[in-house]
Amino acid sequence: MTQMFDQQYLLSSQYNDSARLNARIQLHELYSTNPIAWQRWVFDQITIAAPYRVLELGCGPGQLWLKNLKRIPADWQITLSDFSAGMLADTQRNLGTERFQYVEIDAQSIPFPDASFEVVIANHMLYHVPDRARAIAEMRRVLAPTGHFYAATNGVNHLAEIKQLCQRAGIALKGVLGAPADVHFRVQNGAEQLAASFSHVELRMMENNQLAVTEAGPLLAYVLSCFPPDSISEDQLNTLATIIQQELDQHGVIQISKETGLFIAS
Repeated sequence: MTQMFDQQYLLSSQYNDSARLNARIQLHELYSTNPIAWQRWVFDQITIAAPYRVLELGCGPGQLWLKNLKRIPADWQITLSDFSAGMLADTQRNLGTERFQYVEIDAQSIPFPDASFEVVIANHMLYHVPDRARAIAEMRRVLAPTGHFYAATNGVNHLAEIKQLCQRAGIALKGVLGAPADVHFRVQNGAEQLAASFSHVELRMMENNQLAVTEAGPLLAYVLSCFPPDSISEDQLNTLATIIQQELDQHGVIQISKETGLFIAS
């Protein structure tokens, strides 16, 4: 099983808490060229009506809600979930309990009755689920008949330059960078996977967005966060740092492609 779907690896090495994910989030926050933050853009796509019962699966450190706290309608009832108890504890520390409920959930078996929510959100998480068809069917089941499902993911060209830098340094792609293209949930193939459970599927892409990286440190931190502990040797890391610095010295900036979209299904 590729580490992209290995639940034991993901829980023990990637998402036992929010530290590694936060390193990846930071790179986007520091160097994204679109002035609209990703989490605010996603929130903009959610149809605003009231009252709403909302479930987010794989909520991570709660960035979607942290970035939009003042925009959340007062009558929304929000349940945040993750398959990692450590991640969920970090989220609760970030957001508190006044507006949010927290439940540890495996998306392949959601412990709620049918039609429990008007909105279900899976923000960059479906590509980690081993039995994705089952999880999508579960998300459809707990969604109200008039509700909407929001699933964010990346495309095949997302962060291609980071992978190229790693390969130049002799670093084999694995961990969260190493999933084979044909077993992924991407913007290129997500619609057909969702269509098995939803009658209407729309894809919206975030346009005019890339990374313009001007410092080596956050980029190195991003790469390290993606790989299993001790899987990159000191020599490889030093080589990567040298390559990155040479690129910055020569060009002043490293341009990195982003290909990110949001499926809206009903």
